[in-house]
Amino acid sequence: MGGRSLAIEVASGSVEGLDRADLSLWFNPFLPHFVREAQRCGGEVRVARAAGGVEAVSVSDPVERVATVFSRSRSTAERFVRERGPYGMYSDFSFEPTAERFDILAVSLGSDAPSFHLRHLVRPLRPEDARPVLELMREVYGAVNERWYDGLPNPFETGLLAEVDGRLAGVGWVSTVGSHARLHSLTVRAPYRRMGLGTDLLFARLLWAQRAGAEEALSEISDQNIGSQAIAARGGMRRVGQVYLHRPL
Repeated sequence: MGGRSLAIEVASGSVEGLDRADLSLWFNPFLPHFVREAQRCGGEVRVARAAGGVEAVSVSDPVERVATVFSRSRSTAERFVRERGPYGMYSDFSFEPTAERFDILAVSLGSDAPSFHLRHLVRPLRPEDARPVLELMREVYGAVNERWYDGLPNPFETGLLAEVDGRLAGVGWVSTVGSHARLHSLTVRAPYRRMGLGTDLLFARLLWAQRAGAEEALSEISDQNIGSQAIAARGGMRRVGQVYLHRPL
């Protein structure tokens, strides 16, 4: 820290100076969105300031018990990770040999973006889909924060659903902020895996993001998730970085 005094506070609203802060090589455009969503869903936003500027921001989810710290400072990020308690925490830096690596994959959405013919019915999320989508997410992941689904879709976040024989078989989420898009939480029911649904949902989200004005899309995928890594590769996504998940203490 070079002797600088670090003040950490809990933010109850927007974070002053966040729009000018450089906390992440990949996620700077999404930080205000992450802050709003964490607060809307009952999570906590902690802000570290040094010399009047924002040094770090962390966002957490109390139901899924996971958090992320965004900081360019290794020592500041390490402090947040060491104090994570019963939450798993993502960071750009790895501090433990057991930390799981997630590759950051990116693809340009210009005129040369990959094209693909969907093999299954894929459609945008509708408000009345909330209950079946929650059931699907619980079936695959266990605990999910229901508050996150309130008000979806919205201008920044939507889901695309894949159906097989009239049944919800998979869902994938996409966030857009200006010219930036983020794909996350690809979920397919076990009986429908290896049918190409994941690939359909990837290309459908890339097309949706492109039509929304995004010029690049990124996604974080565990390097242990071989299936999702292969799907991303089919969409032309390539590894450009990594983040690390530190398991709960």
